[in-house]
Amino acid sequence: MSATIELEYRIDFSGVGSGTRFRCVSIEKKDNCQRLSRSVMEERPEGNHDLVTPSIFSVLNNYLLLFFSVTCLLSSVFIQQLFYIIEQIRIGICVAPILGIILPVFLITRRFASGFRYQLAIRSLKPLVTAYVIVATLAAVVIVDFIYVLSQKFTPTPVDYLESLKEIKPTGIGSMLVTFFGLCIVVPIAEEVVFRGMIQRIFSRHMGGVLALLLAGVFFGVIHLTPQLLLSMVAFGIFLGYVFFATSNLTYPMLAHGIFNTVAFVQLCFSTEDELVSMPAYVRDYWLVGAATVVFVFLLIKMKKGDSVKSKTPPKSSDSSNVG
Repeated sequence: MSATIELEYRIDFSGVGSGTRFRCVSIEKKDNCQRLSRSVMEERPEGNHDLVTPSIFSVLNNYLLLFFSVTCLLSSVFIQQLFYIIEQIRIGICVAPILGIILPVFLITRRFASGFRYQLAIRSLKPLVTAYVIVATLAAVVIVDFIYVLSQKFTPTPVDYLESLKEIKPTGIGSMLVTFFGLCIVVPIAEEVVFRGMIQRIFSRHMGGVLALLLAGVFFGVIHLTPQLLLSMVAFGIFLGYVFFATSNLTYPMLAHGIFNTVAFVQLCFSTEDELVSMPAYVRDYWLVGAATVVFVFLLIKMKKGDSVKSKTPPKSSDSSNVG
């Protein structure tokens, strides 16, 4: 007569006490029980996480979260101004977004189950969608610069804006590395965390997703506080909002924002002072602008379809069929 040993396994989905309990009543069933628990974990659809894991957006008041997000932005601007006063603007570009945005958001989201990455929908990249985002961003560079050139006819570039570009223009290897780290890595991550990861999702809880991304894009343009950049930054903000809306993955707008800022960084490094305010060569070719627009629209459509096809692929559950 074989002995019966009762083994109990518990899968804790949320880390706050909820879960699914499995009870195996014999040694022979132990492996099957483990396979069952793994299969349940694998088959949990990502869209149903909120059923078992509390979200910061469902627990905290949306107006409180909006106030918190705006406070983070203003804090970042204030810290940046302090570094400007002490003539360390490049260091400020690196430090201000971290202290003003990333750190506060990290501290508040880590108090919820699954932490910072889950609460802000920061997930791994898919190769096909990543390719769409990269090419679409390069096309967006042409379109956004074209909008910027058009807006200059109505709002001439102010002297203080040109002076700020001269101040952050790298003069050596060290300053180039610091500026690159701030503009192309820290700033994209911080701004996407607050604009798409927080503000756009707050708006989307009270209105449709499209209207939410439009409003977040307008807010993104306004917060840059430069009149001649308003239209172009609004357009770019709407593009980033669409990327997040289409993929439900904050990593993609972070990537797009980083690529866009990298192009601007290269222009800043290798352009003369006169070239900084002149029309870029690629914007003078209207055929190129038109072609970039066609490619841009095509990839926006493919971006949504490409991600939805991938996300609907059913997970493998071959092990679960062996449960006796």
